[in-house]
Amino acid sequence: MLGDDVAVVGGGLVGKAAALALAQAGLRVSLCGAGAAPAQATRGFAQRIYALNSASRDLLQGLRAWDQIPGDRLQAVQGMRIMADGATLRFDAYAQGVEALAWIAESDAIERALDLALRFERGVRAVPDPVAEARSTPDGWELELRGGGRLHAGLLVGADGRSSQVREWSGIGLRARPYEQTAVVCNFACAAPHGAAALQTFTADGGVLALLPLPGQQVSLVWSAPDTLAAELRQLSPEQLAQRVEQQLDALQAGHLAPLSAAGAVGSWALVLQRAERVVAEGVALLGDAAHVVHPMAGHGLNLGLQDVQALAAVLRRRSAGEPLGHLPVLQRYARARAEQVLALELATDGLHRLYSPGLRWLAPLRALGLRATDHLPLLKSWLAGYASGRSVLS
Repeated sequence: MLGDDVAVVGGGLVGKAAALALAQAGLRVSLCGAGAAPAQATRGFAQRIYALNSASRDLLQGLRAWDQIPGDRLQAVQGMRIMADGATLRFDAYAQGVEALAWIAESDAIERALDLALRFERGVRAVPDPVAEARSTPDGWELELRGGGRLHAGLLVGADGRSSQVREWSGIGLRARPYEQTAVVCNFACAAPHGAAALQTFTADGGVLALLPLPGQQVSLVWSAPDTLAAELRQLSPEQLAQRVEQQLDALQAGHLAPLSAAGAVGSWALVLQRAERVVAEGVALLGDAAHVVHPMAGHGLNLGLQDVQALAAVLRRRSAGEPLGHLPVLQRYARARAEQVLALELATDGLHRLYSPGLRWLAPLRALGLRATDHLPLLKSWLAGYASGRSVLS
């Protein structure tokens, strides 16, 4: 039976980042069920796009992955505008004294960069077979692989998404509430430069429509729409969806981008608020979507997962020599380190979702007043930008 210090279950971005970070912390890591990232698209950009904050960039730089993302696949966000009820909240990188508010990158490009870093990390052993079953033992976990092999690890890390098997094997409960919304995504070419600005507006039906800048003269749509509307949007061709989005450009103060032309296929996924009742158990730690899923309006889902990775690696690196790797008191330090930011993002995104629901249209004047007031308070805007960067909660 093969044995390592840590078995990471989940071959996505968070799982691969966790394997690298834990190996750099001096641990022997098995990365289970990880395949190679898709090849770079010959035209345009991939469907799944992420906005990486400063803390995530710092982590990827430390993992030697950031510099492997081609520069022409990255877009720095220099400005951000959030619009609702006729009011606008603006953020500007120059005014905040930062290089960028965020960096937009494709999921596939980030994963290819992590794959390259993994090739040169001797502390990680890739195990292509997924885990079929896991059982707790007195000194860790025994894993059965679908291909028939077995391995043992002192710590089991669940980075296997919102339907986490690791969470189930370890008996950790889950609180989940569907938003009755679906995120509809598609990339478009614009008729004019986007100015490196990310745009977001709350719609009258309680949805959220965002356009993220991509390299060149393209943008990525993330339309968090009520399920009924989303079902209609998903039936449209990319060209028809471009026309529907054009009708929303005035609300985004972006009429100059029209006409839009399709630059990719239409995709979608259901939205849910989800949180594990615990993120650790004896010999187990949950990361990313296995631990928490928030509304995408703030664009921080992947950032939360990568900052989970950073916190877990730091806790395990600092543990004393006599402390077992999967000892619950050790892992509880990781849980405490992540509790504040995760809860804050959950409350903020869920609170905004409720605040802008169709049933509260009578609050529109007060919402507009609050947005305008925030826009005129530089110290508050600086605090919000700093918290969104992730650095303030990790320092």
